[in-house]
Amino acid sequence: MFEVIGEMYSYTFMQNALLVGIFGGGLLAFLGIFVHLRRIVFLGAALPQIVATGVATAFFLSVSPILGAIAGGIIGITLLSFVGKNSHLPTDGWIGLAFAAGSSVAIVLLALSSAPDGHALRFFTGDILGTSRSDAIYAIIAATAVAAIFKLFWNKIVITGFDPVMSATLGIRVHVWNALMFLSLGFGLAIVMNTAGGMLAFSMLVGPPAAALILFRSFPLIIVTAVITGALAAFGGLTTSFLLDLPGGPTMATAALVPVVIAWLVHMITTLARAKKSGSQGKSQSHSVSGSKSSVQKTEE
Repeated sequence: MFEVIGEMYSYTFMQNALLVGIFGGGLLAFLGIFVHLRRIVFLGAALPQIVATGVATAFFLSVSPILGAIAGGIIGITLLSFVGKNSHLPTDGWIGLAFAAGSSVAIVLLALSSAPDGHALRFFTGDILGTSRSDAIYAIIAATAVAAIFKLFWNKIVITGFDPVMSATLGIRVHVWNALMFLSLGFGLAIVMNTAGGMLAFSMLVGPPAAALILFRSFPLIIVTAVITGALAAFGGLTTSFLLDLPGGPTMATAALVPVVIAWLVHMITTLARAKKSGSQGKSQSHSVSGSKSSVQKTEE
């Protein structure tokens, strides 16, 4: 088995796909923790469609698709952050409109562009096995850049995300640090979507962090678990797709969701075991109390 896997990853295209999967998957799994905790998962679903519109616009204007993806992610995040606070329509409503508009406008722009259908379709459905070395380098740079940003401004990003009222009281510019977090999310999604497609990107964004949040309460442990789970899902999905001759992107996306099922089962088993243990302890304590009362009564007699 190890010889087969070693031979499998001797191919350059498999190495590139693995690098994109590990670094891109780990990056989105990390950002997905904040998406879950901030309860903006629907935004994570709408962003790939917005990024797709940026890519389609790039094809329409005959410029680099990666520039269109990054521009689409950043502009989309900026607009959604602004209109949600300056309109009577709730933020969820604007996100829903962005999801619908991104899906439809991207197809229209793509139909109007002169790009070959197969080449343009790669940026929407994803072709993880068709990644180049430059795609892998982009994923590594994106993961490193986002990690550096969060390392430098960790306290302010976290406190503004989870307690904006106290942050404003302390004089922290909440909108600035929220914008930095959202821009990191849009940038990470754009880089991964450029090679892996929206389905894999969204699965990596929600699957591994959900599994970590189900299992643990310690924030550092949640981060480590989510990132490692995302990387392992990329490796396991890519290996399975090669061995069983399955499509790479959908197989990796499925592998990113499997840990959620496992985590939920482990959580249910441990919860039932604790309930059973506490019930048995309660019975033993009641028996001991009854025995004590009986001995006291006999002594009084």
